[in-house]
Amino acid sequence: MIVQPHFSLDDPSDKPPCRGCSSYLMEPYIKCAECGPPPFFLCLQCFTRGFEYKKHQSDHTYEIMTSDFPVLDPSWTAQEEMALLEAVMDCGFGNWQDVANQMCTKTKEECEKHYMKHFINNPLFASTLLNLKQAEEAKTADTAIPFHCKCFPILVKDT
Repeated sequence: MIVQPHFSLDDPSDKPPCRGCSSYLMEPYIKCAECGPPPFFLCLQCFTRGFEYKKHQSDHTYEIMTSDFPVLDPSWTAQEEMALLEAVMDCGFGNWQDVANQMCTKTKEECEKHYMKHFINNPLFASTLLNLKQAEEAKTADTAIPFHCKCFPILVKDT
């Protein structure tokens, strides 16, 4: 089974070290499906050597941890999708050159085109956002307190 990691993609020191050699894990790496918590991670080198430690045995089932697979577009990996979203949050919407500089793997034009196509103009997301907005409006309408004005006519005296 291939699983997307839940650690920061840019900083290897954000990932736990390999339990075999204590090096920082680089994708892909291995997670034992039988050990833990805490999760038992191995680099590929220790995994291929059959590293065993305490209850962890080399014949345990395992998961390959990677984000090197396409999600929305065959030319973009899941890692790049996440990096794009992070870069837009860091640099601000529309600052495509800064976004591309932070990503390092895509051009300014590729970042803008991909973001607009898949996150702004995507009918799946648009309908979801519309449904969320309508649900919020309905919720507000249900909880709104009606205001009834009992207005009295103002009489103006002619002088």
